[in-house]
Amino acid sequence: MRYILGVAVATMMTSLCFAQTTPNPIGYWSTQSNIIPGNPTQMAGAAVVGDYLYIVGGNNALDGDTGRVYRLKIDAATGALSDCTAMTTLPAMNNYAYIGEQVDATADGIYICGGGWNATGPNRNNVTSIGVGANGNFTSASWKESPAFPGGYDPELGSAVIAQNGYLYAMGGDSGSGTPPLYDTCVYAQAQADGNLGAFATGTSLPTPCYFNACAAVGNNIVLHRGLTTKGVNSSVTTEVYVNTVNNDGTMGAWVQQSSAALPAGRYNLGLIAVGDTVFAVGGRASGGAAQNNVWRAQMSGSTLGAWQTSTDAQLPDGVRYHAVVYSPQSKSIYVVSIRRASDGAISNEAYISAPLFPRTVSAAVATEDWSLYE
Repeated sequence: MRYILGVAVATMMTSLCFAQTTPNPIGYWSTQSNIIPGNPTQMAGAAVVGDYLYIVGGNNALDGDTGRVYRLKIDAATGALSDCTAMTTLPAMNNYAYIGEQVDATADGIYICGGGWNATGPNRNNVTSIGVGANGNFTSASWKESPAFPGGYDPELGSAVIAQNGYLYAMGGDSGSGTPPLYDTCVYAQAQADGNLGAFATGTSLPTPCYFNACAAVGNNIVLHRGLTTKGVNSSVTTEVYVNTVNNDGTMGAWVQQSSAALPAGRYNLGLIAVGDTVFAVGGRASGGAAQNNVWRAQMSGSTLGAWQTSTDAQLPDGVRYHAVVYSPQSKSIYVVSIRRASDGAISNEAYISAPLFPRTVSAAVATEDWSLYE
């Protein structure tokens, strides 16, 4: 009798590091080119759900402002992206730009807060969302649009995050009408199953109106950097960082300035991403507008953010602006996409992919051998 045994050498590693919450230093960044074949995109948002990275909206040479949506498969063993697939487009093509910090996701839904434009407005004044199935496909034929935000809020170049309590918070940004020029608004709603959303409430106002702001959440602690505080003045960069500890019912506390956690240098258009107990500040622009390649980290202890570390992690391969930053629990890597490069000003169509921040639980696949047994 003959038996065929398929032996896959790709194995699950023994995971003794399950309790690790502080990410390892980033030893390197790899660059993957042509991630959206033929259609470089900037000013887009991004989200990770399961095994997939989604790039939504933005601006490209094909459409100008765009409502196109792309899905890329994440290789859990190597971090590489593949199988770029065009997904259901957004409800409009003209006003989903400048949303790099205005997109977040749950385990089964993607949420876009507001949106802006370059050619034809107005700004968007609601949340656009969709459910995502375990296979990476959308669970409905079209995107949902929520009721309008309270108080006429219609942000672009603001920020949004989903905290551990399951609530989506949107804050800051500039208005479509110019009245007010910038928002100190913060609104929130419960992110529900399959991309649905509860009713909006108004949260604690930001310390000042701002745009090009960024936020991230470590547990129920929302970390905020305000970006610019005067519209059209790129020298109004800020270094101050604030933390707001939100409650399980969504309600918010006060914004508390972190006296020991000012940024090492003024920035706007940062990408902020939380991984474990640590917040990373990635790229962005200095006073005057030049794109930067900084990768700084600060560790949260309780509700207090520690000082930023500037030399722990490898810096980006190039300065970036109008980018989006996400983290994949599958590959344990940070991804920077929707890049406009500093070196040549180009919309690069690249992804910068970090070394894994924790040991990967899947090793890279190698050849499979067939063993023939006879008896």
